[in-house]
Amino acid sequence: MTTVVSQLFKSIAPVFCLTFTILFLGVNSTIAQSSGNISGKVIDKSSGDELPFANVYLEGTSFGAATDAEGKYILYQIPAGDYNLITAYIGYKEISMPVSVTAGGDVTLNIELDYAGVEGDVVVVTAQASGQMGAINQQLNSNTIKNVVSADKIKDVPDGNAAESVSRLPGMSLVRSGGEGQKVAVRGISPKYNVMMVNGVRMQSTDRNDRSVDLNMIAPNILSGIEVTKALTADMDADAVGGTVNLKIGKAAEGLQGNFSMQNGYGSLADTYGNYRATGFLSNRFFNNKFGVQVSGFLDNFNRNSDVLSVGYALNEEAVLEGGFIPVDLARVSISDRVTQRQRLGGSLVFDYQFKNGSIIMNNFVSNLAQQQTVQQNSLALVGNQWSAYASVGEQNNTVISNAIQGQFDFSIFSLDFSVSNSISNQNVPGDLQMNVGIAQAESGFTTPSLEDPTKATPSELLNAAVIIEGPNAKRIQRFTTLQRDVSEQAQEAMLNLNVPFSFSKTISGKLKFGGKYVRNFRDNDETLNFSQPDRNFVGEQFVVALKDSLWTDLGLDNVDRNLGIRASLFEQPDYDIGDFLSGDEGINSFFYKADIGKMQRYEELAKNNASYEEDIKGSTQYDYDYERGLFAFYTMAEVNIGKYVTLFPGIRYENFNFNYNSAFTERFGPNPVDFRNEPLSDDKIKGANWFPQLHLRVKPTDWLDIRFASTKSIIYPDYRAISPYMYYDSYSGPSLDLGNTSLQPAIAQNYDIYASIFQNKLGLITAGYFYKEIDNLIVSSTFRTKDPETINNRFDLIQTQQTTVNTWINLDATSTVSGVELDWQTNFWYLPSFLKGIVVSINYTKITSSTSYPFQTSVKQGTGPFAKTVFVDSTRTGRMPNQPDDIFNFTLGYDIGGFSARLSYVYTDNVLVEVNRTYDELDSYTAAYKRWDFTAYQKLPWLNGQLQLYLNVNNITNTADRSFTSTLQKLSSLEYYGRTMDLGLRYKFAKTKE
Repeated sequence: MTTVVSQLFKSIAPVFCLTFTILFLGVNSTIAQSSGNISGKVIDKSSGDELPFANVYLEGTSFGAATDAEGKYILYQIPAGDYNLITAYIGYKEISMPVSVTAGGDVTLNIELDYAGVEGDVVVVTAQASGQMGAINQQLNSNTIKNVVSADKIKDVPDGNAAESVSRLPGMSLVRSGGEGQKVAVRGISPKYNVMMVNGVRMQSTDRNDRSVDLNMIAPNILSGIEVTKALTADMDADAVGGTVNLKIGKAAEGLQGNFSMQNGYGSLADTYGNYRATGFLSNRFFNNKFGVQVSGFLDNFNRNSDVLSVGYALNEEAVLEGGFIPVDLARVSISDRVTQRQRLGGSLVFDYQFKNGSIIMNNFVSNLAQQQTVQQNSLALVGNQWSAYASVGEQNNTVISNAIQGQFDFSIFSLDFSVSNSISNQNVPGDLQMNVGIAQAESGFTTPSLEDPTKATPSELLNAAVIIEGPNAKRIQRFTTLQRDVSEQAQEAMLNLNVPFSFSKTISGKLKFGGKYVRNFRDNDETLNFSQPDRNFVGEQFVVALKDSLWTDLGLDNVDRNLGIRASLFEQPDYDIGDFLSGDEGINSFFYKADIGKMQRYEELAKNNASYEEDIKGSTQYDYDYERGLFAFYTMAEVNIGKYVTLFPGIRYENFNFNYNSAFTERFGPNPVDFRNEPLSDDKIKGANWFPQLHLRVKPTDWLDIRFASTKSIIYPDYRAISPYMYYDSYSGPSLDLGNTSLQPAIAQNYDIYASIFQNKLGLITAGYFYKEIDNLIVSSTFRTKDPETINNRFDLIQTQQTTVNTWINLDATSTVSGVELDWQTNFWYLPSFLKGIVVSINYTKITSSTSYPFQTSVKQGTGPFAKTVFVDSTRTGRMPNQPDDIFNFTLGYDIGGFSARLSYVYTDNVLVEVNRTYDELDSYTAAYKRWDFTAYQKLPWLNGQLQLYLNVNNITNTADRSFTSTLQKLSSLEYYGRTMDLGLRYKFAKTKE
């Protein structure tokens, strides 16, 4: 019945909307003949700059609008009569102007505003204050709950990448990589549950497994602003449970404008001066300002070296509880030296043409992040006192591309806008080489003679006490592997919106919006894993013989290397420089084994050239898939202004989706590389449809108070691999079965928001808000043992002689919840005397709580004795959502005076749940609370008419490390040092004076 109703709605809804629109346009045309329109532009009186998102309204009526990004406004269908037009912009003096409207007439009224800080004839609007005011006004005049980073703040006080810029906003936290922000979590919601866009065009996933997008590949200088929308409207993609981040790229302003910079930097961990960044921005308009061209670009290279200490623990269930928790003992310690170089390259090219009643814009954007990394790692495992090591070398390229043609046109009784776009992402790993080293067979890897009980030691104590077994044959190379990966995703989108203004009286007016969107996605994931195993592998043994006899005679191979692994000393490089490990702060003095990267690469080359680099079937097939997705959406929404104080935003959205997947079934049935079988798997029956009612209410009881309510519905589509039909069955060493779940249902979130904002010129903006989310059918990974094929939807005939271990994904039965409070204050002290007027302050705090369920299985013996039957019992445990911090705090203190500008910022993100142990919360993994201070400043120089600036950026002033821990007992599990960085550069800005 539900399917029939859904199909009926799908069939008649577009027809109904079209019919209603035609009728409404006819009625609206009649109303328009007895009314008029008011339009114009709002600018800064002193500089002539446009003031976007100013509030323009007719006193005592419901008619009002916010200026667009170019400072333009239009008020439709104003009944004939005399009015007072009020224009307000936080930070500027409000102005009232008389205006007369005649039936069928159009009035053009341009407005000039004075800055609130005017002193006589001297006007000073500083960079940081201007950026803050722009963000405040855009936030206040949005029809939803939104936070903004303005263009002035991005370009004059730059962060390292777009993720870092976004993280300064309330409720935003980062997933970090290499000492910098990589992905964005919104209100504690994982990055894969949020939407990232460039100029309203959705960016495709840059992740191998899920729908998240890396923002560390984008330099902020090409952006004209960043918007974070936290409550959806009907015209927005419904799968943004946390929020939507829109990276904006503007179009050319009037006159020739440019902004160029060059910097060089220092990284303390590697003690290197090789960091650099070059940026450029140039724009102009031609043909009487009708045609605009804007081009921007960036190139940077940063050393992201790091030292890593990682630790594993095991439960000690026989010990006395600690604070109600089972104690955990030290089980494993690893130390890693990572040499990482990252290079970003990208830019944008924007063309636009202005018509009398609208514009067309073509956006083109590309960005690439290339990383080269070398890793040396040593590990100690206390079970069996095993020592191991590995070394790896490789590179990775992530690229995103976005192209779009967008248009907006105003007609007498309606307006329309459209977008046609193409978006691409690609992740390429051309060959990640790794060499694994271990202890020879039946040997103990290390001893700890100075420790009474190593399981009670600290990680540093264990590392310093360990005595690694020595001897020419003790350490053996066990395996070489090379991973190649190519993940690409492409999407074509087409969207059309129709906006129809209406006015029933002076107190009731607004507009209706009808629209539709079509998306076609393509994704291909292709991986190949090759290996050579000189340790107890026939092909590997024969290759070692060939190396010894002819291919690599000067390596020093002997008969002892041909069966149980090559002696690791032949591939050792004792003088490999690790440096001052962990900045010398943890007392770790030894790095036991360091590999010769050059010899590893030669071994790989010889193995490939001599047909001795076998393909790992599991590693090469279980991640391979391609899919095609089609999504159709249509929506209708309204803005209803009731008097001056109340605005209602109702809307509803319909989304219909289908997936077509191709993957593989792989079975391993023996110990040899040939003991595998593969066959293709396909599924084109994954489809569904949903309705999303959205409701917003804005109440402005006074000129300084804004209260907002929102009730919205959103969706979480399954991750790519989770819903793929792939299967990998191991009947030899199992039985075990890894498989996607094609029966997964999307998770549905019901979201509630209430926000209040107080705003005045001297006070700035103070916002307090509360949000609450209920998520049904949340998708989680699950591991269980079973003989019943119905538990996997009868996709595979499980054997009945023993339990099969199944790894898959399921929908949770329980409802998950997320709630929180956001507080924000933004102001500048322009009204204070003397030098104090240059102070700019921004403070925000977010408190988040969440709860979800995690399924697990426990084994229970029924009866006693050696023949007692063991059964597996399904259960769940509760915990918070992954990537959710409890507390987020940001503080920024800025100061401008004359040609000098500086900003000191502090960020605090409380511990974040990273990984959940399905059975014991004592083994959950968390990041530790992260605290960091940054400083940036620039000084205008007296040359080139003051358009040349010298700037300084200092990041991670206190050399804060990334720390992680296991259990709420906070046992250290990971420690990663990146050091502090310092950049010094020159920036040249110019703008041709308007005539």
